[in-house]
Amino acid sequence: MAGQDGGGDASASTKAASTISCPAVSGSLPEIPAEARAEVDRNLALLDTQLAEANKRLSTSQGEGGPNFVQNAILGPLADKRASTIDRIELSFSRQGSTAPSGLDALAGCSLASG
Repeated sequence: MAGQDGGGDASASTKAASTISCPAVSGSLPEIPAEARAEVDRNLALLDTQLAEANKRLSTSQGEGGPNFVQNAILGPLADKRASTIDRIELSFSRQGSTAPSGLDALAGCSLASG
C-alpha cells in the first residue's frame, strides 16, 4: 500500500485493500518425518505460490465479470488447487509410514480480506 496515499481515489484504496486470505497449513502439521520433509516443503511452497498467483489475478481483474466472478474464477479454483496440494502433503506422510495429519482439508478454502 506504500505509494498509494496520493490522489485520494477511493477505488485505488479498495483495490489495494482486497487480498485473498488462506488458512496456514504449516502450523497445523504434526512433526514431519525427515524422509517426507523435502516433499512437504515443496508442497507448502506451492501453496504460497498458488496464493500469490490468485492475489495477482484478483488485482488484475478488477471490474471483470459479474457478482460471482471472484468466487467462480479465483477463489473456487484456488480452493481446488489447495485441496490437491494438501492431499499430496497428507500422502507424503503416509508414504513414509507415518500417520497422515487429519482435518487439513478444511484449510483448502480461502476468502477475501480487507486491509
